[in-house]
Amino acid sequence: MVNRAKSDRPPPWGSPNAVDWEEAQLDAEVLWICVPDREIAGVAQQIAERRADLRRQTVLHSSGALTVKELTVVKQRGAAVAAIAPIFSFPTREPVGLENVLFAVESSPPLSRKLAALVRRLGGRPIHVHSSKKALYHAAATMASPLLVSAIDGAVSMAGMAGLTKADAEAVVQTLAMATLRNYFERGRTASFSGAFARGDVGTVKLHLRGLLAHPNLYTLYQALAQNAIATLPVKNRSDLEKAMQLNIPAARMKRRPGK
Repeated sequence: MVNRAKSDRPPPWGSPNAVDWEEAQLDAEVLWICVPDREIAGVAQQIAERRADLRRQTVLHSSGALTVKELTVVKQRGAAVAAIAPIFSFPTREPVGLENVLFAVESSPPLSRKLAALVRRLGGRPIHVHSSKKALYHAAATMASPLLVSAIDGAVSMAGMAGLTKADAEAVVQTLAMATLRNYFERGRTASFSGAFARGDVGTVKLHLRGLLAHPNLYTLYQALAQNAIATLPVKNRSDLEKAMQLNIPAARMKRRPGK
């Protein structure tokens, strides 16, 4: 373990093997760069400057979005390159266990088996992600976690605007969201899709849209999710629902309002 930032604090988790960046020999079989995405290429450059010959070494980075192109400079020094990123939510800096955590592995076929074994030694489960499709993979992961929080928070806000207390609003959304997620993954998309869109209840959808006109951000969030549902899920009265979605917020109301 290498600490890049100088500090008087003990190494993370009290590891006795942690050393400062300046003292690191960088001669391990695997060098795993775990820094913010914007710093990966710079760290790779520093490794290349300190080790002219990286043959028989593997250099990894931990970005779920960026590809191995960030490691071009060390590849030119002879290193095998790849990326391994945990598929997990890390809202804080508190250490978490990696048992059964999925890891997205971007690598060439010769490295795949070796890196899969490394992931399993950490207690994780490897899945392969192709470089050319990595942006789509990361967009999916973003929708499944931080943007899911956005959708849930939007629903809680709408319930609060309807007069519910914060506790009641969260209870309503939690009840529906948890049941829906469980149904989706246990029964599939068709068997978990219900409500006004599944019934083709255009009148109710229009009521929703009119009620949200005074709240532009929530209106556009609802509209975007609704349009995707109409296009991809089993809805009735599809054409009428598509027309309902054409109800637009007047330009004057599109100005951003504090908090919403």
